[in-house]
Amino acid sequence: MEKWKDPQVIAFWIAIIVVFIATLLFFVVRILHAGYKRMTEANLRETRLQLEHQKKLLETNLYAQEKERMRIAGDLHDSLIGKLVVVKMKSQIGASATDIDSMLEESIAEARRISHDLTPPLLDYSRIEELIDDILSPWKDKFIVKYHKDIRNAQDLPSESKIQVLRVMQELLVNINKHAQATNVNVTLRYTDKFFILVISDNGRGFDTTQFKKGLGLGNLELRMQYLNAQYKVKSVEGRGTRTIIAAVIK
Repeated sequence: MEKWKDPQVIAFWIAIIVVFIATLLFFVVRILHAGYKRMTEANLRETRLQLEHQKKLLETNLYAQEKERMRIAGDLHDSLIGKLVVVKMKSQIGASATDIDSMLEESIAEARRISHDLTPPLLDYSRIEELIDDILSPWKDKFIVKYHKDIRNAQDLPSESKIQVLRVMQELLVNINKHAQATNVNVTLRYTDKFFILVISDNGRGFDTTQFKKGLGLGNLELRMQYLNAQYKVKSVEGRGTRTIIAAVIK
């Protein structure tokens, strides 16, 4: 009998093959397990980072809301109530009806301004391009404002989205007035069946974006972008102004 036909030889080689296959499967399973473990750990790290980021955004939002409440309370106490107290005193000392009427008109205008800050009038009945124009109007006393509109969508944004866009506009304009030392503000709105794009730029002093840390303003902006399901980008060059681009896909 030939040696390779010997049952013991055949059994020996079968055993070697089985051991080889078992060893190969063992290493394959180990490699797959290690890869799965690394992937799971990476997903856990990413999830943890996302949760921490969401927590920071929530804290930023709560702080912004509290700051806004304090500002409105200050406006009511220092401005509106102060004016009404003066009206009462003038009335008690017998001031003329003309003086009292004038001070009441100022008080009404102040109450209207505070109310406008809380919720823009006719929010449900005015289109977003009109509301943006209304937001920009008071700032024309401080800046040279240019507003370009390209509207190609007959449908308006939902009211919830409009209020978020207007809050973003207000915050960016306040930041420009507070930090940019700008003289010009340009706003471009493009609203089509597919895209909503809003660009706010100024000719202020700008800043180095690589050295800029996210503060309350940008954290709040990012939170509103999540609500709108939109993306944003801030471009700035020192001495050459800042541009904020907001874009959302219309579904």
